[in-house]
Amino acid sequence: MKIFIKYFSVIILCLLWGKTFADSRVHLRVGYLPILDHLTLLVSHAKDNCLFQQIDVQPKMFKAWGEMVGALKAGVIDAAFILSPLAMDLFNQGVDIKTILLAHRDGSAITVKTGSNIRSAADLKGKAIAIPDRKATHTALLNHYLMSGGFSLKDITAKVIAPPNMLKAMKLGRIDAFIVAEPFGAKAQHNGIGKILVLTKDIIDHHVECIVVVNQQMIKKHRAAIQEWVNSLIRAGKWIDKDKLENGSKQVAKMTAQKYFPHSEEAIIRGLQNPSNRISFSDLNPVLSDFQTIVDISLQADIIDKVDLDSFIDDSFYRHD
Repeated sequence: MKIFIKYFSVIILCLLWGKTFADSRVHLRVGYLPILDHLTLLVSHAKDNCLFQQIDVQPKMFKAWGEMVGALKAGVIDAAFILSPLAMDLFNQGVDIKTILLAHRDGSAITVKTGSNIRSAADLKGKAIAIPDRKATHTALLNHYLMSGGFSLKDITAKVIAPPNMLKAMKLGRIDAFIVAEPFGAKAQHNGIGKILVLTKDIIDHHVECIVVVNQQMIKKHRAAIQEWVNSLIRAGKWIDKDKLENGSKQVAKMTAQKYFPHSEEAIIRGLQNPSNRISFSDLNPVLSDFQTIVDISLQADIIDKVDLDSFIDDSFYRHD
């Protein structure tokens, strides 16, 4: 009841203040995918967007990374929650973006088909494994994990499949495993289609995965507005982690299910729990050394070229919070 009253109060404030800010606020179109990695965008929007004085954030959901990349290049969106190697590759291509914040840390898993004899990295040799994008953090993490078994991406068949389609591909027998963000691994396990082989936090602990990128012209022209948004994203991340520990992720699931995601509350909860540290949102600091780790394993997997991280990362918004 308290949660309902709080949300109802926010709605009333939105109605009262909406017209006042509608014409003066900076409009920021932000791309995201239906994955739990992007929860800070959605929680921030639900809790703060109608209260922002300088910015109006407009989330736009895409089903596949390629669609989002096209929108970012074409200027259809101004910002994106995006895979770190993919964003760095776009930056190398000359796309006018910078990263200003992490979206989360950890949060994905390698899921194998139920009934398979895959129990380790070595057992993945010769298997068909779905990845969300060729230039995904997942591709680099998969290669890093395979190397612990003595081989690499060259020894498997990697298939690019959009995250929402991976469960169907596994059910139809087109793949033996997939590596992707939640809640798809948790969904596969709950539905008896797959089982979690390893969480990516157990491949590289506290790793960078998705990041927040913004068009540099937007940053230059509207720093104060972007700062207001970043402050909200950081608060949202801490709130999500607190909700995981204190409420079993029930509040965040209720806030985002169906409205922002094509997932049930139960699916979101399963994707955030068991264990509750499978993904974290409290430390969104875009530390250069953490990015370098992703660059290193991405180079090892041969999916990107070297990146000028000093030019790509703008941590001033995080430091100013």
